[in-house]
Formats: sequence, C-alpha cells, structure tokens
Amino acid sequence: MKKFFKLSALSLAVASTSAYSAVLEEMIVTVQKREQTLQDIPVAVSAFNGDEMVNMGVGDIRGLVDLTPGFNGKTEDSFIDALAIRGIVTNDFGIGGDPSVAIFVDNVWAGRNGGVQMAFYDMARAEVVKGPQSTLFGRNAIAGGINVITNEPNELEEGAIAVTIDEHGYDADGMVNVPLTDDWFFRAAAYTKDADGWLENVQGGDDVGKSEILSTRFGLKYAGEDVEAVFRLGYEDREQDASVYWSADSGVPQDKINSDLLDGGHDKSEILTLQANVSWFINSDYSMTSVTAYKTYDFDYLEDYDSIPLQVNNYSQEQEVDYLSQEFRLVYEGEGNITWFAGISAYQEDIDATFGSTYNEDDLCARISQTDTEDFATPVTGCSDPVFEEYWFDPDPAEDIPQSDIITKTETNIDSIKATGWSVYGDLNLMFMDSRLGVTIGGRYTLDKKEMEIEFLDSGGALGNNFGFEFITPGPVKDDDEWSQFTPRLAVNFDVNDEISVYYNVAKGYKTGGYSTFGVDNDGVDNEGFAINARPVAFDPEETTNNEIGVKARLLDGSMQLNVTYFTYTYTDLQLVIFESGSSLVKNVGEAEADGVEVDMNWTPGENWQIRAAAAWLDTEITEEIEAGDGTKGNKLQIAPEFSGSWMTTYTVPVEGGEVHVTGTYIYQGEVFGGPGNFESAKIEEWEQIDLRLGYSSDDDWGVTLWVENITNEEYFERGWENRDTNNSGGYGLTNTLVWPNRPRTAGVTFDMRF
Repeated sequence: MKKFFKLSALSLAVASTSAYSAVLEEMIVTVQKREQTLQDIPVAVSAFNGDEMVNMGVGDIRGLVDLTPGFNGKTEDSFIDALAIRGIVTNDFGIGGDPSVAIFVDNVWAGRNGGVQMAFYDMARAEVVKGPQSTLFGRNAIAGGINVITNEPNELEEGAIAVTIDEHGYDADGMVNVPLTDDWFFRAAAYTKDADGWLENVQGGDDVGKSEILSTRFGLKYAGEDVEAVFRLGYEDREQDASVYWSADSGVPQDKINSDLLDGGHDKSEILTLQANVSWFINSDYSMTSVTAYKTYDFDYLEDYDSIPLQVNNYSQEQEVDYLSQEFRLVYEGEGNITWFAGISAYQEDIDATFGSTYNEDDLCARISQTDTEDFATPVTGCSDPVFEEYWFDPDPAEDIPQSDIITKTETNIDSIKATGWSVYGDLNLMFMDSRLGVTIGGRYTLDKKEMEIEFLDSGGALGNNFGFEFITPGPVKDDDEWSQFTPRLAVNFDVNDEISVYYNVAKGYKTGGYSTFGVDNDGVDNEGFAINARPVAFDPEETTNNEIGVKARLLDGSMQLNVTYFTYTYTDLQLVIFESGSSLVKNVGEAEADGVEVDMNWTPGENWQIRAAAAWLDTEITEEIEAGDGTKGNKLQIAPEFSGSWMTTYTVPVEGGEVHVTGTYIYQGEVFGGPGNFESAKIEEWEQIDLRLGYSSDDDWGVTLWVENITNEEYFERGWENRDTNNSGGYGLTNTLVWPNRPRTAGVTFDMRF
C-alpha cells in the first residue's frame, strides 16, 4: 500500500504545477429512478461515462472492479461467483441460488453465471452502487448493484469504428446512428474479438486464454411529445477457454499450468435479449415507465478442476435459461418539497442444467490417498490397491475391486428450477430548510418462489456414485418453497453549503433462499442404491443491515469531486459453498460483520489534466463459526482485501491538428483469502499493476493509441478456491487452488474514427 500512496503523492505533485483548474462536468446518474447528479444522491456510487471507460481501457465488468473502491473479485470466465462488494460475495456456481452482486443492463436484471458477462462497447455509462439496494434495484442486491447503460438511438446522423491489435489478437467495434423521421431513430452497434492464448500448458496443446466473441445490439427509439420508447435487441456469442487452477501440487511455476485438458476446456455462451422501455409523461409532474424484458441463453462449460494432469475431476456444466420480467414505475417530480416513486415488478426464470464430474477411477483413488492422508498410511497406485480397498470397504477389507471394473466415467446430476417472484417498492423524498435537508424513506416487499428438481444418475464403474453423493435417485426428486421479506431504507442528506453535503443511510439487505445444486437429503439408501425419501437440500435467505455515513464534496472551485464513505454492516445466515466429501453444498453458515472506508476522487487540476483515484479500507470478521469447533471465528471473509485502490492520471497536450494524451493507471490489491478457512494455500498475495496509454486524437475525428498493460510484468492470481473442509483436512482428491494467473505484459495499438 505504501507504493500506492507514493505514486499518488508523485501524481499530485506533478498535477499541482498547473496554474489553474478546470470545472468538472456534472455526472448524471439514474440510481434513484430519476436523473440526478452523482453528488446529489445519499448513496455510495462510483460512476463512469462511456468515454472514460474507453480511455481507461475498461472492456467489461472486470475493468470496473479495478477502478471502483470496495469492488473486488475479477474473473476471467463467464462465472460471477468471485464478484464481491464490501466483502459480500456469492461463491455458489450452481443454479439454486442468486448472485449477491446484482448486475443490470439498461435497468433489467442481467441474470447469472453464463449470461451476465458482456462486452462493453457503445456505452453511455456504468454505475456501481454499494451496499444493499433492495429498494432501488431489487432482485437480491444484498451487496450492491451494477447498472450498465448502453447508448440510446438519437437525432444525430453519426457513426464510429475502433480496431485494436495486440500481441494475442484483435478486437473491433463499430456503431451507426440514423434518424429515420423526426420522431424515430435507429442505432446499431457491434463488437468482435479473436484472441490467442497466453498461458502455457506444460502438457502441450495451444496456449490457454483463447477468446472469440461476436456481439451485436440494435436499438429503435420513438421520441413523441408525451411518449418515449426504446426497443432493444442484443445478441452475443462467446467462446473462450475455461478457468485454470494452480496449486503447489501442480509441479510447475506459477506462470504455467499442468492440465490434462489440452484444448483448455471451453466456456461457451449464446445470449439473446429483447427489451422495451416505454415512458409516458402524464404531465409536468408525473411520468410512468414500463420495462419489459426477455432473455434466453445457453451455457456450455468444461474445466480441469483438480489443477493436476491426473484426470481427477473435469467439471462440466450445461444450462439453458429463459428469463422474463415486467416492471411498472410511477415517478412524481413536482415543484414542491416532495418527490417519490413507486413500482411493481415480476419475473419468471426457467433453468434446465446438467452438471458432470468426469474422472478416471484409478486416478481418483490415487489422488484421494494423497489428499486425505489421515485415512492412509501410504499413498496408493489405484482403486484395486489393497490399501485403498481397506479404506473403501471398511469395516470389511476382505472385499476387492476388480481391475476390469475400473473405468473413466462421468457422474451426472440433472437439475431444473422454476423461479417466480414479484415485489412492490417505493421511495419518498422530503425536502426541508429550503431544500438543504432531505429525508428519504423507502422500502420493498418481495416474494420469491422456487421449484427445484434434481436427478442423480448411476455412473457405474468400480466406485459407483461417490463424488459427493453415494446414491442414485429414483428419477427427479422435487421440492418447492417460497420466501418473503420487507426491506426498508432510510437516508438523510444535508447540504452544509453549496459545495459539501453529508448523508446517513441505513438499509436492510435480503437475498432469497434456494436449493443446493449438488446435494440431496435422504432417509437412507435401499438395497439397490436408491435414495429413500430424497429431496433437494434447501437453504434459507441471508440478511444484512448496512449503516453508512458519507461526505460528498465539490472542492477547489469545482475542479475536484471528492466522496468519502464510512460503513458498517452485520451479515447473518451467509449462503456459502461448503466442501463436504467431494461435494460443494450451499449452506447457511455463521455470522459476520464488517466496517470500512471508501474514497472516490475525480479531479481536473488544470485544463490539460484529469485524475481519478479510488481507495478502500475494509475490515471483515466472521463472528460466529461456520460449523461448531471449526476455528473460523475471527477469520476474514473471502475476497475482502484490507486495502485496495487505483490511481489514474491523464495529461493532454494540444498540438497542430489535434492533441496528444498520456494516461497512466496504477492498481493495488492487498492479500485476499479464497474462503472462510483463510488457508494460506488459497490466499492471493498483494499485487500491483501499472498500465500506460499514449494517444493522438486528430481534429478530423480519428485517433490512434499505443498502450501497454502490466508494464512491470507483475505475476498474481485472480482469486483462490478452498476445496478442503474448514479444518483444512479432507479434500477427496482435491486441494486448495489458485485461479487464473494474470495476463503478462501486453502491448497493443488502437485505431478509432468517428464520422
């Protein structure tokens, strides 16, 4: 962290040499369902407009992680089980739960693993809202919400294109906007990427990290006198390599992997979205908005989960998702001291999924003897080894496992879920003392229902079903339940003067219950191996109460925007993946609390300077053990670094026919644990990264930018993953791992043109 402050001080010293400051442009956001400046809302928000994201090299959600205080957990794949805001994360990679960090695209819930990651192009802005957002965003936004806004069609006749070429491949995006009539406008945008891998697999095959993406968006807008409507259609087809894992047992340096999947596995998504946003301006005070959305996507995934070349567990997931939502919202913005909004929303989500663990039985038996050493005096060579037979058939070691029965196979469970829900919500804002004091009272009542089916198939072989479930089910087994909750919010905002305001915000957070994707409760097993009275493993909702105090200031004659937030929360009934006997089960476990400080600064110390800085301090603690006697009490939450921050400085030099701009970015993250056990073998050490961009923008609307990411070639991992139990024992063939080494130093060039 010292390096971060040293670089900050250096940048400040350089920037302050400017003799005058430039006034910052107001950032307009729609967090509270109406247009407001970023400084006017009593909520902790980090916002970036489209041009800023291009200049900072933000290509997707992962770029926002680096530049937003309190937002952590980059992920290279299509999962979002690592995204955390203020230490609250959903590490469930199945389908029975919901994300704690809710992501919205054009005000519509974007979904879950496989369907959320999207390429950023032709963007209007992105808003990262921290703390529970049940009132403002809904759908289980217990940690916070990310609202991504794409550009709407408009009255201008314009277009743009950008092409980037780097050491690994290329990407390109383009946009065209056409006014059709005085009231109707059309906009089309597209993005494509083709990148080779950059991570060597010592077993051979192509380098890992390949990615191919094709994405398109079409928009049609009607702007009448009393009605405004935007219709959107989006399609994205992405194919990339799956996640890779490294452990001390991999037997290779940290910049390589040792995997039996020579093609890198696969991570494929095909996503279609349809959306209609219609607003009626009833009169000067009232407006009604309808948001209708449909999203469908297929997700096909295969990874080498065990981090070694033995075929111990190649994890696969295939799913088909259909999501339909409808929201109606009434907003009142009169000339008096009262503004409010009220709404109702409903959704239906249908998911069909197949999960598999593929392994060679001999490889698994040998690996179990290496990870579960408390059960073995010596390692074994395979399933028919007498030492393993004694372990497997205890207390009847006289039995044996014929070598002819040992096969390579897949244990499969088939899951389906139908989730429905509705909510009513509202916010009332009262202004006092000539509008210097504002009080906001809000709340949301939510009801969710889930119907879950799980079927465990017979995998055969010498071992039968054993990787987490030692039985088969007599067809699909079912359960359903519903959960409801009222989540209130109170915020008080006071303008100390025209430049400084302070606020207090207390909010209740709630995330609905669900079902574990990989677990079934039963009352025993019959003689044929079928589970008796089987039903899906259910878990209850989790809750949090968040208090925060913030200061929002415009300083130095309007050239600096400085926001500081202190927060504290309690977190109960955490929904966490707990590893038991080879299976990843979601359970309600323990309690936790946290407090922290977030700083967000945007400063233009001179007309040629632009500085953005973000910093966060976070202290989390598990206050109730995950399981009795497991030693987790006092541990940190996972993906919750004590310190993290970033600093970006841009300097622009006018030249003949255009301008030259230089941008330097520094990113720092402190150590991060991979799970509640806080095991060293799944801990990410602190890391830092420096990026540099040098560009020229012509007055003739074209430009070129040279850039280098990770100039110092820093090596780090994105996150860790705990596969051993909370006492750091067991593992059932798996060990604690580190996930995705970062990309090495990479240089490239970007050409862009507007017309």
